[in-house]
Amino acid sequence: DGLSVPYGLAIWAAGNAPLQLTLDLIEELGQPQTHSQRIARGRIAIDPWMRVIGGKGKIFAIGDASCIVRGQLPSTGQVAAQEGEYVARLLNKQYDLSPVGQAKDNELAPPMKIPDVTGFTMSDSIASVSTKTSECAKPFQYLDLGILAYTGGNTALAQVSTIPGQEPITATGFIGNELWRSVYLWKQASWRNRVMVFSDWVKRRVFGRDITYLE
Repeated sequence: DGLSVPYGLAIWAAGNAPLQLTLDLIEELGQPQTHSQRIARGRIAIDPWMRVIGGKGKIFAIGDASCIVRGQLPSTGQVAAQEGEYVARLLNKQYDLSPVGQAKDNELAPPMKIPDVTGFTMSDSIASVSTKTSECAKPFQYLDLGILAYTGGNTALAQVSTIPGQEPITATGFIGNELWRSVYLWKQASWRNRVMVFSDWVKRRVFGRDITYLE
């Protein structure tokens, strides 16, 4: 109604709402998606191969906008990056993403190999031992690499996973900051970016932050 409320400090903690594009796609796909919304809750429901449920194997969804209905994962950049790499490998190997036949609960069957077309790597051979078949693509498997958070003042928090099932390595303060910087540099897209970021850190350490006041 146009009412103004005076305040000194505002803290926004309302959360994020789904994009309208996401909601429109869920509505367009109909019953297969709406049935999964008790788990997905406003996100696009996908199967373990990143295929959108109800999309007939022709639509993929990754990241915050998606939800694996059998084994939900946190909405982090680390999960989204691994999902993107997985989908890229799936497409590059040219699996049949819409095989004839249905799996249980009216879901699509797993992506199947196309004879003399689909690529097959050592990791696929290892995965076939656990899946007990070499004819279909292995489902997405998330590898938790840990959590890093910069806390200011050249300090950071780090929790790095090493061996599955074992306690992660934790560090705070200066050591946590060095771990954070190491991973930050490693994740840069090119050596050019790594050199530029590192040089910025050195300049800030020597000369301090470049702060400009505008009047």
